[in-house]
Amino acid sequence: MEQDLKMGPHDVGGEDGDPIDTNDSGMTHWEKFSNGLRIAVSASKVVTLDELRCSAESFGDDYFKMPYFERNGLALVHRCLERQLFTDDELKAARESAEIRFNVPVIDLPNPESFTHLHDGEPHHDHENDFQEDEAGEGPPGYYFDMLAVADLLVDRGLITMASVQQKIEQFDNVFPARGIAVVAKAWSDPKFRDFLVRDAKNAIIDMGLQLESFADIICMPQSNDTHHMVVCTLCSCYPRSLLGMPPSWYKSRSYRSRVVHEPRAVLAEFGTIVPDNVEVRVHDSNADMRYLILPQRPKGTDDWSEADLGKLISRDHLVGVRVPEDVI
Repeated sequence: MEQDLKMGPHDVGGEDGDPIDTNDSGMTHWEKFSNGLRIAVSASKVVTLDELRCSAESFGDDYFKMPYFERNGLALVHRCLERQLFTDDELKAARESAEIRFNVPVIDLPNPESFTHLHDGEPHHDHENDFQEDEAGEGPPGYYFDMLAVADLLVDRGLITMASVQQKIEQFDNVFPARGIAVVAKAWSDPKFRDFLVRDAKNAIIDMGLQLESFADIICMPQSNDTHHMVVCTLCSCYPRSLLGMPPSWYKSRSYRSRVVHEPRAVLAEFGTIVPDNVEVRVHDSNADMRYLILPQRPKGTDDWSEADLGKLISRDHLVGVRVPEDVI
């Protein structure tokens, strides 16, 4: 009898998968708020990330039927209810209140032909493209109102503050993505720091003055002429967020997580990275206790460049190992 060794719907490493959409779609406001709330809650230890993972994995076949942020957001709702931080009735009332606050009237754009103004001294009629909506899209998804409701309830109970949620959004947008770039630029410029980073990455990064919010260890894997390193998380989306910001959408995708462990060269080729046959490819599987930072080789032609200039050559994809920086000569 064949034994099913899968741990749950999240365990996809080694499965076949579709081609990877290597574009990163970025994050909507709704997704940023969901992520900021989840991180603020776990940082305050109201609910731990392990608990949230457990709740998400309990969704069974629905696990991959929901987008990433909806799945994680509803896992937060599920765990808060289990912990009796609020009741179903309180959640329903808070959600209804959030929907009412968001229910603003839709205003039709004016008819451009009805406006005339002087342009260079001559009467001018506006064109259709002179009037545009502030945002594209169809508005927030349903789970966003659950997130607003959870935030209101936890704030009312003094368990988190809305300022902490906004702080997390700001950090993921403007602070964390620059950290990994700064670390690599310093390693390229300072051989002693490079050795420290490869030997003991977490303490080397802390020694730079960067306070990592994560308890997980950081392991730095340097690229070389003989070995190409790349990173995945086959069980969820473990990623050095406090160094790189949010993982891109392709990193969280089922296709990347399933395929990279058994056909890494094919995956790299979809990102435009061709690794010679004589170079070994090593795939590192992140987990809740251990995250990886890939140290690319310094591009040729940059011997006299400053750290600031070197940083302009570095992208997040280089630090995950799916792409390599180009030489400048």
